[in-house]
Amino acid sequence: MFSTDDYILSKLKQGDEKALKEVVDKYYNQLCVYSVQYTDSLEVSEDIVQDFIIRLWEKKLHLTINNNLKSFLFNSVRNASVDYLRKHQPYRFVEIEEDAYITDFEPNETEIEEQVRRLKQYLKELTPKEYKVLMEIVVHNKKYKEVAEELGLSVNTIKTHLSRALKFLRSKPFISLYSLFYL
Repeated sequence: MFSTDDYILSKLKQGDEKALKEVVDKYYNQLCVYSVQYTDSLEVSEDIVQDFIIRLWEKKLHLTINNNLKSFLFNSVRNASVDYLRKHQPYRFVEIEEDAYITDFEPNETEIEEQVRRLKQYLKELTPKEYKVLMEIVVHNKKYKEVAEELGLSVNTIKTHLSRALKFLRSKPFISLYSLFYL
């Protein structure tokens, strides 16, 4: 496994497919959660992220990344999510258009600390299973099947728990689901 985004980026630019796998392993779940903030659908967000990763490799978009791999990935997925909304839900796009393009991906430390504080408070309100599923999939980057086996549940049940947890967190004011990664 590669250790830093800079190293992964240099390997991507050399055409190393293992670097692409590392991007997927490291960022797939995070990108899906980030996209859900726009689409309100885990399935749609997974499709958006998968399509973006395929485009990233096939169209050699990784060659256009200058410095920050993480920012590039999140900004690209945000744009792809907004584009999806523009095509499929034009009435909803109007609500988020300004915010989506104005919002800087990296909030300042004070904002992060405040969001993490609120997030911890909201996480206590989840059911134990929703909390466990959310942590395992989003924070610990485990696959649905792996979590399903650990908890003795079906993959669809795991997806339902995750979807409910994300929907609950999205309904809370002044919280970014991205702050999950600062826990």
